[in-house]
Amino acid sequence: MGAMTLEEGKVKIKKFDGRDFSFWKLQIEDYLYQKKLYQPLSGDKLDDMKQEEWNLLDRQALGMIRLTLAKNIAFNIINEKTTAGLMNALSDMYD
Repeated sequence: MGAMTLEEGKVKIKKFDGRDFSFWKLQIEDYLYQKKLYQPLSGDKLDDMKQEEWNLLDRQALGMIRLTLAKNIAFNIINEKTTAGLMNALSDMYD
């Protein structure tokens, strides 16, 4: 029962519905690394990066993660505005 499927070079991650958080987290982190959107996971802006660039990168990663959340899960974290904050909130709830 693989939740991640590859088709024509595209990765599909099964929406996280509250079950098997560790597996979903592993997949979403791998996906963010693949897309070069991993830096916001740490919450630490690189010193040589402009704030606007960081804000965009963080928002892109945040959006990618939210697209893989079931509606009821997304509703629980609606107030999280950063990638690191979102992942911490999910870890607190489901890990």
